[in-house]
Amino acid sequence: MTLNTHSPQSQNERLAIGHYLSVIRARLLPISIFTILCTLLTLLIMLSAKPVYRATATILIDSNQKNAVSIEEVVGIDTTAKEYFQTQLEIIKSNRVAQRVIDKLNLAELPEFNPEPSQTSVFIGQLIGQIKSLLSNASYVAESTSEDIAPSTELNKAADEYKLLNAFKSAMSIVAVPKTQLVKISFESSDPVLAAKIANEIGNAFIENSLDSKVVATEQATSWINTRLQELKLKHQQSEKALLAFLQEQKLIDDSGIDALTSNELASLTERLSVATERRIASQSLYSALKVKNPELASIASLSQISNHPQITAIRLAEIEAEKRVSELSKRYGDKHDRMIQAKAQLASVQERAEIVITKLINGIKQELYSAQRQEALLRKELSAKKSEFQKLGIVKREYDSLKREVDSNAKLYDLFLTRQKETSATSDFTAANARFTDGALVPIEPAKPQKKRIIMIAFIASLFTAIVVALVLDSLRSTFNDNNDFEEKLGLVPLATLPKVKGRFGSNPLFNMEKGNIKLTRLYLEKVDSLRTTLLLNQRSDQYSNVIGVTSSLPDEGKTSTALQLARSFSKLEKVLLIDTDLRKPSIYLALNLPRSQAGITNFVHNDMSFEECIASAADTDFDVALSGIATASPQETLSHEKFKQFIELALEKYDRVIIDTPPSQLVSDSLIVGKLLGHMVMVVKAHSTKLNIVRDTIDQLHRHNITLDGVVLNNVSASLSSFHHKYHYSYYHEQTNAN
Repeated sequence: MTLNTHSPQSQNERLAIGHYLSVIRARLLPISIFTILCTLLTLLIMLSAKPVYRATATILIDSNQKNAVSIEEVVGIDTTAKEYFQTQLEIIKSNRVAQRVIDKLNLAELPEFNPEPSQTSVFIGQLIGQIKSLLSNASYVAESTSEDIAPSTELNKAADEYKLLNAFKSAMSIVAVPKTQLVKISFESSDPVLAAKIANEIGNAFIENSLDSKVVATEQATSWINTRLQELKLKHQQSEKALLAFLQEQKLIDDSGIDALTSNELASLTERLSVATERRIASQSLYSALKVKNPELASIASLSQISNHPQITAIRLAEIEAEKRVSELSKRYGDKHDRMIQAKAQLASVQERAEIVITKLINGIKQELYSAQRQEALLRKELSAKKSEFQKLGIVKREYDSLKREVDSNAKLYDLFLTRQKETSATSDFTAANARFTDGALVPIEPAKPQKKRIIMIAFIASLFTAIVVALVLDSLRSTFNDNNDFEEKLGLVPLATLPKVKGRFGSNPLFNMEKGNIKLTRLYLEKVDSLRTTLLLNQRSDQYSNVIGVTSSLPDEGKTSTALQLARSFSKLEKVLLIDTDLRKPSIYLALNLPRSQAGITNFVHNDMSFEECIASAADTDFDVALSGIATASPQETLSHEKFKQFIELALEKYDRVIIDTPPSQLVSDSLIVGKLLGHMVMVVKAHSTKLNIVRDTIDQLHRHNITLDGVVLNNVSASLSSFHHKYHYSYYHEQTNAN
């Protein structure tokens, strides 16, 4: 079941606007009187206010300064940086520029900047002087006073200068024109001529201050360049002497020939070593191939290194011829035939001769390999010696280069500073301003402030708005309920019970940890809850859910959950009670009873098919059971509208004598209306001194629109001085009569 809450909300807004208009109409006379008085008072102040004139001069700050010498490279001024323009603005606002204008125009002598002391201050000064004269009669006081005269005088002078400077700067306004290099300099004064004069003088003071800074910077740069020039000259001379001493020590004229001294020899040795290495590799390869045990003539002849050897070629041809003859005779004769024996003997002779030739050839190649290896070793040794010699010369060359670079760099620096020193000396009297006037300040004709019409209009609107707000606030403060009489008067309903304000420690069980300091108030609270229980029993309905009590409220923090807990405690004295938390969005019963948040509850029964018994919990020191909200769900309204929730209530009625349901606030969500629609009746809790009248009315109307019977209203959090006065006599009288009996 889904409830539509948009149209009631729109209706409530319309009703609220109508209510506000009625409040304004009812208090129109005091609102008008307050507005007129404030406007007239503002008018009188404006008429007596002294007019202030504002004069404005415009200057252009040039970032591309004209300099005879690029002195910025020396003193560190970068006019191209993006912070340059902002820096110049701050310089214009500086105390130095302001003090220059004050001194030049003698502003300290003008009454506007040095007002005469008031009669009160004169009287206080005279009184202090008399006290000092009385104290000066004592010698020790006289000595201490004489010691303090000088510092106090200096301190007073500094204080006067500080006040004058602040007064001047408070009247000055420096504004940069966006996306330009223009700056507007404004000054306010009661004298229009003086305002224009000071505005122009501020620009002149800034320009003069800039020129002075450049002159000082040029002088400092010149002094620094001269000092640095002497240091560089001495350094250059020392580096030249070190280079000459090195050349004499190494017996060199210059570095020419040092690189080429052994480079040709190294190239020649490297080339010869490469040839020797190739020769050794070829001989070693051939020797390795011939060193095989019992090598065949055919395999040796296939080697490219000896295939053209004449002896090998002749033996190879003779062997082929002998093999061919043996092959031809073997087809005619047997192995024992004379011609066959002769042919084989001839083949064997050829092969024997081949072995002898191969042996000699191997020995010759071996000797050649030894010769190549020796030659390669000698060349490597010679190359290593030459490299060592070349490295020593390289060290000499690097040392020479280092000394030469030192001489060259010192010479360049010396020449650069010498040139800069001459340029600075030649152009030291040239200065270019970094700003110029584009518009001088003119004498203003009309005062800049006060803007009388605008201020009077603002005062009228502000006073009218303030009066309306105050009227609405006062009305809202009066739209709450103080006690049951106030509630009955405004709504025509008598509350079921009036519960006094009793504090409980946060995060603890409110059933047993209420305010311990006021035992009578706590007893009164519990007695009121028991009275509420009795009233509900007497007014109990006779329908299906007559044993179910649904508790709701309009807004959060009205005491709805505390009332449900106290009702459960009270009913548990007489019946078996189950307390159900249907606030699935923001449950709080588990906190009040110190139960774990993970305890299974309603949502577990509805969505997870858990048993009824698994969803029931018992808190310590309580005589009733609790069904918590359970796991969080994204659809609380669907959960409460589910058939299984109705089944849960019916199972609770079978197992318990009384079921108390804590529902969410009805003005925020529609969950309580779903529960109320199921039960058919509800009890509403209203917080005294907090809940507004229109909100309570809207909640009652909302229940009626959904055919939910209101069993009654519990007025909660009533101040003890209001709630106990009427009850005090009856309760104390009954208590005394009971004790007497």
